[in-house]
Amino acid sequence: MSHNPGISAALVRLSFLVQRRYARVCAGHDLSPAQAQLMCVIKDQARGMTELTHMLGLERPGLTGLVDRIERRGLLRRESSQQDRRAVTVALTPRGKEVTEAFFAEVTASLQDAVAHLPETDRQQFEAIAFGIIAAESVPAIFGDAELPGGVPETL
Repeated sequence: MSHNPGISAALVRLSFLVQRRYARVCAGHDLSPAQAQLMCVIKDQARGMTELTHMLGLERPGLTGLVDRIERRGLLRRESSQQDRRAVTVALTPRGKEVTEAFFAEVTASLQDAVAHLPETDRQQFEAIAFGIIAAESVPAIFGDAELPGGVPETL
């Protein structure tokens, strides 16, 4: 593979763009980016703590603290696992689901707005390339994209 600093620079700048828009929407919903990410991961289904550590790249104590902070706000709850009573799953409360759906819709609109100036064919090509990179790097589905095309794995 040839060395191309232009691609690296573009990816880093694109990452900054996404992070800036994501953080702006988080602030509008009084969420930290980590809180919003966790809530999006459990938006459609409860998940176990071990699974969440892998998906979010967090150590167990960090995840526990994150869950504690969101739980105190009444946005999620811990439940005993149906398969293993010793294990704990994390699920959104009805209020948490409402906040997460509103956040998800707003951040999705903001990110789509970032590429709205591109012709439709370029947007489709960009999406295909992005999902190709995501699949090659085995990035877990952490933003409601488990149902999207592109061979994106749901978990690590």
